[in-house]
Amino acid sequence: MTRQIIHLSAILLLSFCGSTAWAQTSRQATASAYIDRGDAWMAKGDLNRAIADFDLAVATDPTYGVAYYNRGVARHLKGDIDGALADYDRAIQLDPRLAEPYINRSGIRYARGDLDGVISDNSKAIELDPRLSQAWNNRGLARKDKGDLDGALADFNRSLKLNPKFAETWSNRGTTRFFKGDLDGALDDHTRAIKLNPDFAGAYGDRGAVWHAKGDMDKALADYNRAIELNPASVLTHFNRALAWRDRSDWARAVEDCDRVVALDPTYARAYAERGLIHLRQGKKSEAEKDFDQCLALDKSLTAWLKRRIQEYRRRLADR
Repeated sequence: MTRQIIHLSAILLLSFCGSTAWAQTSRQATASAYIDRGDAWMAKGDLNRAIADFDLAVATDPTYGVAYYNRGVARHLKGDIDGALADYDRAIQLDPRLAEPYINRSGIRYARGDLDGVISDNSKAIELDPRLSQAWNNRGLARKDKGDLDGALADFNRSLKLNPKFAETWSNRGTTRFFKGDLDGALDDHTRAIKLNPDFAGAYGDRGAVWHAKGDMDKALADYNRAIELNPASVLTHFNRALAWRDRSDWARAVEDCDRVVALDPTYARAYAERGLIHLRQGKKSEAEKDFDQCLALDKSLTAWLKRRIQEYRRRLADR
């Protein structure tokens, strides 16, 4: 079974820095006061007021890196990714000793597929402060996505030694163990993540994949169901549950989940392929062909795989 597991929640640590105690000039003292008030607004979830105070801090002292960083965090939380990136870049330029901007900038780079940038940023953060468990976690996630599973495990282990209460790291290590074929280790890690955060939808979905790989469909479906209950918009979990229904020969429910996948993400090519294969099994050749055409229109790299799957299905049908 092909798995694709990405936890954005694991890569984004949106902490913020307090103002420094050594402000010496009246301008620095005023900027620090704005930062402290902005931090208080941020802690209360009032991002607009926080940004307004950070704007004042920047205007008062344009050389204060922490002001740009904290404004970047608030912008990041509001979804202003370009604005956040500009602030993180400026904070690093003004004060390259700050580790936190590297960590949060790596989150944006991860979302944009720049894995080398993620590794570079978190390596720098680790150089500045080796105690930052999030930096080890984030670098491990990028290493996993690049296929360096041993390097990823080493980073996740270091992160967990520093902070064993970070549920996302347990889940990320579990995913890495899954890819290495260590299903029992993966199961233990995802279960630990769920104990730390019982509402962690991704951990339930990933643990469901482990149960699926171990052949325990009842437990797999239970975890998939819980993951979808917590996060109904999860394309990956709906798709994986469709595969579980397929493996139990529950064609109607498998098609229903494939329908949900393409409703959530019309570009998810494999969902069309799997739905088409079920249609083929049911004798719905016209519907099957439409799904196969749509699959290949979206992803031509699946051509050989889909051809093999169709041939397999036709052989099985001929043997019935």
